[in-house]
Amino acid sequence: MKTQKLTVPNKLSELTLGQYQKFNKILDKDPDLDFLRKKTVEIFCGVPLPEVDQYKFTSIVEVTEIINKMFEEKPKLIQRFEKNGTEYGFIPVLTDMTFGEFVDLDTLMSNWDTMNDAMGVLYRKVKQKHKDQYLIEDYDSDKRENMKDMPLDVALGAIFFFAKFKERVSETFGVLFTETSEKTVSTNEEALGETFGWWTAFYQISKGDLTKYEEISRLNYSACLTWLSFEKQKTEIEMKKIKNAKQS
Repeated sequence: MKTQKLTVPNKLSELTLGQYQKFNKILDKDPDLDFLRKKTVEIFCGVPLPEVDQYKFTSIVEVTEIINKMFEEKPKLIQRFEKNGTEYGFIPVLTDMTFGEFVDLDTLMSNWDTMNDAMGVLYRKVKQKHKDQYLIEDYDSDKRENMKDMPLDVALGAIFFFAKFKERVSETFGVLFTETSEKTVSTNEEALGETFGWWTAFYQISKGDLTKYEEISRLNYSACLTWLSFEKQKTEIEMKKIKNAKQS
């Protein structure tokens, strides 16, 4: 059977985030090198797996080397791009981000399986623009765009950019993002935080009032993290006072 000529992408913009997510699922299974090469060709060149064996081994190796070389790149942030005739824009000013946006991003970007949803938080339809300035649609988690078919260079650029932003946030609000040297909460409370994640923060800020959760999600992320930092340090000080009183 005559094989067709392989069409090999030569830049990240020719790949999609969805393809890269499929590739990462394969990597997670720790496959042997030959199988990984075949899956690389299948995913990024659009060749059905049974047909990959019909190509020369040297050709398969060459193709995978070209693709792997592209993955070593670190694309810069691309603020706007078009997908299916619609223009999407990156959150113009990250420091203006709402608490809901920050929480969803922090949660969704922790797993490659949900990275397409995270991109739907960072990139939204452009509703108004003038030269380099633009406005995007307000965030609605129920109407979040699925970005599996977005260009991979755009996605990776946004991931690297947000990662640097998150580092700065973690440094600023270190009390929330680092372990304390002395345990001040019970094991049950720790397990609660691990299970429900950011929902514990919503619970704290709302004083347990579920009707206020949506309102809180629209507040500025920095204001919420500042409040949570204050409350955590205040609790730790009070717990130390109690502990010292019992020991004296």
